[in-house]
This record gives sequence, C-alpha cells and structure tokens, in this order.
Amino acid sequence: MVSIFSGLIFAAAYAPIGLWFLAPISFALLFKRLQKTNSPIFTLFLFGLVSQGTILHWSGKYVGLLPWLLLTLLQAAFFLPVGIIYKFTQNIWYTVATCLLIDQWRANFPFGGFGWSRIAFSQADAPYMQLVSVGGVSGLTAIVLALSVALMRMNLRKSLAVCALLLLPIGNHSSLVTQPFLEVAAIQGNTPSAGLDFNSRAKEVLNLHIGATEKVNRKIDLIAWPENASDIDPFTTPGVLENLQKLSAEKGAPLIIGAVLRTDNRLSNASILINKDSSKSIYIKQHLTPFGEYMPLRKIAEFLSPYAKDVIDFTSGSSYVVHVVDGITIGPIICYEIIDDSLVRNAARKSDALLVQTNSATFAGTSESRQQLNITRIRAVEHDREIVSVSTVGISAFIDNNGKVLQESKENISALLYGNIHANRKISVADKLGDLNWVIPAAFFVGIGFLRRKLV
Repeated sequence: MVSIFSGLIFAAAYAPIGLWFLAPISFALLFKRLQKTNSPIFTLFLFGLVSQGTILHWSGKYVGLLPWLLLTLLQAAFFLPVGIIYKFTQNIWYTVATCLLIDQWRANFPFGGFGWSRIAFSQADAPYMQLVSVGGVSGLTAIVLALSVALMRMNLRKSLAVCALLLLPIGNHSSLVTQPFLEVAAIQGNTPSAGLDFNSRAKEVLNLHIGATEKVNRKIDLIAWPENASDIDPFTTPGVLENLQKLSAEKGAPLIIGAVLRTDNRLSNASILINKDSSKSIYIKQHLTPFGEYMPLRKIAEFLSPYAKDVIDFTSGSSYVVHVVDGITIGPIICYEIIDDSLVRNAARKSDALLVQTNSATFAGTSESRQQLNITRIRAVEHDREIVSVSTVGISAFIDNNGKVLQESKENISALLYGNIHANRKISVADKLGDLNWVIPAAFFVGIGFLRRKLV
C-alpha cells in the first residue's frame, strides 16, 4: 500500500494537480518503505507502475489502453535496477545515486529516450527551482532526492523544519528587460478537430492560422506559428509560399511557421522563417517522436495497435539551424525536442532566445499541455533564455528567463498573444557543465554511500 500511496503522491506533483513538494515527500515515504520490506524490487516496480501510469494517462486518450499500458510498463521497468541495488547493498545513498542515473538514462534510452516524467520536471513551482541554472535537470533531480533522504531520517519536528526551509525562495536570474528584444505575435490558430485526425484537413488548419494572423493589428517584429500549422508543404504546393510572403508583407514582420515538408517522397518536420521576399532559414526536427513520427519495431507495433499502420516515418535533420530576426538569433525547438537535454543545450548555446513550436491537438483536453509548459519553464531557467511557446490548440505562452509565465492562452480556442522576447547571450553554468550535471551529484551520492559503509 505504501508503494501505491507514494506513487500517487509523486504523480500529484505533476499537472494537473501540480503540488511540487509532494515529490520529495513521496520519495521519503518510498525510501522509508525500502528499509522495512523484504521485496524492494517489487516495491520499486509498483511505485513506478502507479506513478508513471498516472502521470502519463494522457498518452492513451486517443490511441487506446494498450499503448498507454505498454508505455507505463516500460517506464516502470526503469525502477527495477533501483530495487536491485537496494536489495544487494542495503545502502540508501547507492539507491539514490541509482535513482539519479536511471532518471538520466531513461531520458536517452530506448529510441532516443522518453524523459517526460523525470523527477525534476515536477518542480516548476519549487522555490529552489532556480538552481537548475547551475545543476541542470539532473542537478534539480538530485536536490529532490537529497531532500527525500533528509525527510526520511528526521523526526516530525525536524522534518517540519526542513519543509519550512524548502519554502525559502532562491534568487532569480537578473532581468533581461534592458537587453535588445523582439515584439512577437504568437498565433494559436486552433484545429477543426482534436485527436489523431487533427491534420486530416490540413488546408483548414493552415487557413485557421492565416485567419488568426490577419487579426494582428499592431507593429511587431515577428509572427510565430506552432508545429503543424502548415501540413501543406509551402515549397511544393502552388500558391502557399506566395500567400505567406504576402501575409508577411502586410503585417511588416517575418513569420516562423511549423510545416511538414515533402522532398523526394520523404517527410520532414520543419521550422521555417519566411519573409516577404523568400524563406530565409529552415530547421529540420532532429529528435523525432518514436511511435508518432517514426515507428520502431514496426511489425510488432502494427500487431499491437491498428494505429501503427497510419504512422509514416519522417526523416530527421542532420544539423541545428537558428533563425535570425533583426540581429537576434532565435533557437527553434519542435515539440518533443523539449525533453532532449543535449538538443536544448545546443539550441541555447547558439541562440539569444528560444521558440518552442508544438502541437497538442493529439492530446487535447488532457494534462499533457500543462506538463509540457512546466517542462518549458524549467528549460527557460536552466538555459537562462526567454521562451515563446506556441501551440496549435494551447497552451501557448511567453516565459521569462526566471521561468515565470508572463501570459498564456486558454486551450482549444483560437488565440493571439503579444509579448516581448529579450536577447541573452550569456551561457548558464548548467550549459557550461554539460553532462557533468549528472556525473557530479551521482559521484557525490556514491561517495557518501561508500563512506557510510566504511564507518558502519
């Protein structure tokens, strides 16, 4: 029962509930249970099964029970090594180090990883979240795990004192309001329908975004469209590019659109900068969504789900490309890429601000969009970059470099947001450290575990 309860508490740290402090409490309960059980492997697996199944329940809304269950089982399986380490070492610090390593590993494996429910991504509202700019996502995860051990080992009075300390806010980044900026119109055009068939009427989706853009009624520097705003290739479909260039000329600003390109019978997911004269830069999505933009283990997948046959394999990009608008470099990140540590780090190093283009129509009406927004907020702090996040159906938002949402749209409506995005050319400590973000805390936890074994 403790495994189930702690798993549910951990899930409640994520949207839609989003109580960040439940994450360290849940692991404190879990670690306490490990000290009393004879089956730590099953305990960890059950915790993973309950927590991951609850956090990721949105993944099965339109594709059915089986894919959601398989994803849940895969994510729960990553907790098995944690139980194995505790079973054979009885050392809580080795167990914590394994938790951290597994949290990092599942963000990279298999199929490029799926780190959506990493521990740190529950901490967007934590007062110590600013520390992610120093230690990265893994460093933030390490803080949660260390607090869990502290809570586990203290009596009620001391635990309450630690909880009180958790409420003390860590200082923010310096403001970027004095830096050069672009005034941006973020276009949430909406779609004719939600679910897997959102793009079956691609021309309607394109027209919805054109219509929403025509409502722009002030001088701006940039118009940002979401992923899949144009599933009609603007370069091969007569009239589309010309209409977009005309729209850019009318509004006096370039457009960055999300489009599907069709070249030599190959599909690619692209972010394209278009102005009144021509397209200026094209970024092709590098980290494709497994089972969404390509189908691993296709024969098995098609046997398990009728939807697998509908997935056409996309081609990934081979290099990172930034967009330049009025001398400010904008780093595009396309949807799923927001959970890729190295890709977002590379984008931040090469850009002054970030643009997240996403499409949540497949999971409309679930907690997926809010969870992604919280991940994006953490990325803004981690990389010290302001971010425009624009979605087809919402949530679209302007986020400052302190992770604060300056404004956001409602979901499943057409929306137009205006905001400024400031340039920042400084590189955060987290980006300078790179992979050391997980190596350092993991080595620290192992060192503490080794010393405690020697002292016992």
